[in-house]
Amino acid sequence: MLGFAWLTLRQAEEALKAGRLEEAHRLLGQPVAQGHKRAWEMLRQVARRFVERGRQRLNHADPEAAWHDLQMAEQMERAENDAGELRQDLIKAGMVEARTLLQAGEPGRAAETLAQLRDRAVRSADLQLLEEAAKGWLAARELAARGEFAQALDAVHRIRRLVPEPAPALNAFERELDQRQESFGPLLVQLHRAVEGGRWHEVVNVSEQILAAAPQHQEARKARGRAWKAIEPATLVGSRAPMQAPEEPPTALPAQRYLLWIDGVGGFLVCMGHRITLGQATPDAYVDVPLYADVSRHHATLTRDGEGYLLEAVRPVQVNGKAIDRALLRANDRLTLGTSCQLQFRQPVAVSTSGRLDIVSGHRLPLALDAVLLMADTLILGPGTQSHVMLPDLKQPVIFYRHKAGLGVRHAGNLVLDGRKVQERAVLGSAATITGDDFALAIETVGNRMGRL
Repeated sequence: MLGFAWLTLRQAEEALKAGRLEEAHRLLGQPVAQGHKRAWEMLRQVARRFVERGRQRLNHADPEAAWHDLQMAEQMERAENDAGELRQDLIKAGMVEARTLLQAGEPGRAAETLAQLRDRAVRSADLQLLEEAAKGWLAARELAARGEFAQALDAVHRIRRLVPEPAPALNAFERELDQRQESFGPLLVQLHRAVEGGRWHEVVNVSEQILAAAPQHQEARKARGRAWKAIEPATLVGSRAPMQAPEEPPTALPAQRYLLWIDGVGGFLVCMGHRITLGQATPDAYVDVPLYADVSRHHATLTRDGEGYLLEAVRPVQVNGKAIDRALLRANDRLTLGTSCQLQFRQPVAVSTSGRLDIVSGHRLPLALDAVLLMADTLILGPGTQSHVMLPDLKQPVIFYRHKAGLGVRHAGNLVLDGRKVQERAVLGSAATITGDDFALAIETVGNRMGRL
C-alpha cells in the first residue's frame, strides 16, 4: 500500500508542476493518498494554485472559469484567505456586470448574472435591489406586450427608486412606453367600433396596428382571428391551391414552408428545412424568413443538427448583445440582426428539437405573422406552456409531424380534415382546413417568393 501511495503522490506532484490542477486534485483524493502527511501539504499547494489561476482568469475577463477555480479551492479548504479575496473580487465583477447590463437595457441577462451569483452563495442588499430591478423591468415588458401600459410605467418608476443612477436605456424604454400608450387607446376604441359594425377589413388593419404596439394583446388577436375567418383572405386556404412562383435555380429556393392560421390565435410561418435563411422582405426575396426590417437581403443562416441550432452571420448579428460570427443558440437567446431587428429563440417543448422565433422589436414578417416555427420532427399545439403554440381552450393537443408525403396531423379528439371526419391522424396535401371540437385552423404551402406573400 505504501508503494502505491508513493507512486500516486509522485504522479500528483508531476501533474501539479505541469499545471494540471484537476488531475493533481483527483490523484490526491484517492484513498491510498489520504492521510499521508505529504498529501496534506500538496493539497495546500494545489488549492493555492487554483486561486492563482482563478485570479489570472479573472484578469483575462473569464469570470466563469475563475469561479470554477475558486470553488475547487474552497472545496479543499486549504487556501482560506486567498480564496476569500478572490471571492470578493468575483462578486464585485459580477455586480458590475449586472449593473452594466441593466444600464444597457438588458434586464434578462442581468437577471441571469445575478441568479448565478445567488447560486454561488452570494447574499447582499445590493444584489437583492438589482434583482428586483431586473425582474421589474422584465415584468414591465410583459405588461406592455399585453397592452397594460399604465402598469408598465408604474413598474419603471419603481425601478428608478431601486436603481437611482442614470440609465439611458431605461429612459428610452419609458419614452417608448409613452408613445405606444398614446397610440394604443384610440386604436382600441376604433377596433371595438369596427368589430361592432362588422367592418372586417378595417378590423384586420387596426388589430395589426394594435399588435405592433402590444404583441400579446388578446382582444386584438381574437378580433383579427374573427376577421380572417369572416373575409377569408386569399392567403387563407380557400382556393385549395398553394401559392406559386416562377421556378428559380435550386440554390436560390427556400426550404419547404407552410402558412398556419389558427382561429382566435394568429398566423405562423412553419419552416421545415434544416437550414433556414433570414433576410429582408423584398418582392423577389428568396430567404426562408423575410423580415420587414433594416437588414440585408441575406443576413444570417440558422442550421439545425443533432446538437441544436447554429446561427451563422452573413451581416452583423448579435446574440444577447454580443457580436458573433457563429453561435450555438440556447433557449431564450435574443438575436439582433443589423442594428435593431430583434428575435427571441425558444424551445418550449423539452422533448422536441423544434424551435420558435418571436420578433420582439416591433418589426414584422409579411402578413403580420406572429412567429416562425422551426419544425424538426413535430410541432405541438397545446393548452400549456410546453407547446410550440399555446391554445388555452384545447383539451387534447394537436400535433403536426413529418411524413414521407410531407406533413401529417394527429389529434386524440374529433378531427375533421377538409370537411371529412378522420380517425386520429391524417396526411395533409398542399392546402387543408382542419377542425376539432375546440379549434379550427388552416394550413397551406408557401411558394418560392415570400417577400410580399
